[in-house]
Amino acid sequence: MALRSKTSFVIPSDDTVVCCLFSISPQASNTNWRQLCTEINDSIEKLTQNYIWHRDKFRFSIPIQENIIEGTPTHLVSSTCFGDNIEDEWFIVYIVFEITKQFDDVIIQIRDSDGEFLLIEAADHLPCWANPESTENRVFIWKNNIHLIPKLVNTNSDLSVEKAINIIKYDNKRTLASLDIQNAIHERISGYPDKIMNSIHNAIVKLPVDIATLLSLKPSLIAPLVTTFCNHDPIDAKSCRDVNFQNCIDVKVKFTKCLYAMLVHSKLTPSLKKYKVNENDKKTSHGYKLTCGYHMIMNKTNDLFMSKEFNKFINSLKINEYFKDNLEGSKDYTKLLENAKDYFLQMECPVSSYVANNITNIMCSDEFFKQKETMKLSTNVDLSEDNDDWLNIHPDQLNDLLNKRYGKTEKFKNNDIVTPHSISSKLSDFLKQTSGFEGIEQSESKEETVHFEPDDFVNSLEKMLNLLSSGRIADQSSESELEDDFDLSDDEMSQEIKRELQHEIFPSDDSHNLILENIVRSVKEEQGSSGPSSTILRSIGINKTDVLDSDDD
Repeated sequence: MALRSKTSFVIPSDDTVVCCLFSISPQASNTNWRQLCTEINDSIEKLTQNYIWHRDKFRFSIPIQENIIEGTPTHLVSSTCFGDNIEDEWFIVYIVFEITKQFDDVIIQIRDSDGEFLLIEAADHLPCWANPESTENRVFIWKNNIHLIPKLVNTNSDLSVEKAINIIKYDNKRTLASLDIQNAIHERISGYPDKIMNSIHNAIVKLPVDIATLLSLKPSLIAPLVTTFCNHDPIDAKSCRDVNFQNCIDVKVKFTKCLYAMLVHSKLTPSLKKYKVNENDKKTSHGYKLTCGYHMIMNKTNDLFMSKEFNKFINSLKINEYFKDNLEGSKDYTKLLENAKDYFLQMECPVSSYVANNITNIMCSDEFFKQKETMKLSTNVDLSEDNDDWLNIHPDQLNDLLNKRYGKTEKFKNNDIVTPHSISSKLSDFLKQTSGFEGIEQSESKEETVHFEPDDFVNSLEKMLNLLSSGRIADQSSESELEDDFDLSDDEMSQEIKRELQHEIFPSDDSHNLILENIVRSVKEEQGSSGPSSTILRSIGINKTDVLDSDDD
């Protein structure tokens, strides 16, 4: 991970959430950070019992190099890749709030690759000054509340973390975010920890006894098995040439719904079909996919400290003078190297290599051999699985979900009759919506500080479009006439001109046909690429292919 600046912490990579935990108490310099790290991780362990992480497990650690960023006090750090399951990120947010409730002197800063994603969630309630550039080091979580340092508190854009923490400490009533912002975030994480059980799906799977034993001892291994298979490349596929899919038993496997859906929709390519697998037989098909994932993982380098990733990590530490002036092989150098290895295992190690190392250790244990014998003798156990009808969502359910999340919009539906008149009407309704620099806004507020007349704007815009489409503006000399025409107010405009303008906007079906004809011509000129005309059609629910391929003249 790269450093953002001298006043901030590391930039999260894609699908990664990074937390920095600081102490706000006066005794921060005397805090035993190793003990605090252990206590917090123990608390996280209790909160995440039976939780299956999609990729990385959430935990804090002591940074490998302290005070590497200017203006950043001593802290703990976590970097968690949540991969394809966005719920992992919000579960982490829930845990962070719980930590700040349990530890009063702890204040936490959290970001992902999008930046201050908490503010993005509460975007409808932010003060006018808040934007990605102006909120650098101004968003923290303390005592189960979000604190947003106002811009007027410190005009310096390069506000350091140390200064920010002091501002919150001594002026926390002013930095406390509004109730609307607090509610938006708490609503997003509501339902935990009960929500964990709702995300689980139990399925019957046919597996070789060794893999079945592994999953019974460590159910969380299902995540790397699924993700490795679903994201495999041709090199990974080669490791499945010697897949042993014999001596299998039926076992109940616990998935998250995200992992189960990924496995269901990942197809078996011909290069993986060493055995003839009936893909309609779910338990056999799923079992074979997991077995391939297992072989792909175990094909990775098992010696983590001989891998190119570890060598790259050590070289970066040397460049940053982590080993100081200690000679390689000396007592102090060896101690620093051991600390670096521990940090690499927890924070920097590739998931597949880490999992391969864990699997090897588990399969060498006495517990594994005992459990394996037990699994062989338990083949007659009555197994039941969960219904997977949740994989199919009804269109009405999807519409309700989207409307709740993004607001209701009126668009064409599959059974709607599309006519030139209906297209013109939808475009008119679309233009009447309020637009900001981030797109169309759905606003129901009647109290506005800026008064804007959408009807006047739409009428002016439609008049211009009709004049352009009808060819009435022939040359540059008519521009002044158009400007003079638009300068006329409703009071100054004669009734005759009003009637003429009304006729120009929606005079007859011929006019609607002309609008549609112009749109179709413009779409054709885009030559397959996405342009303004196809974008406008898409905004009202029409694909440009529906227009171009239509047999209706």
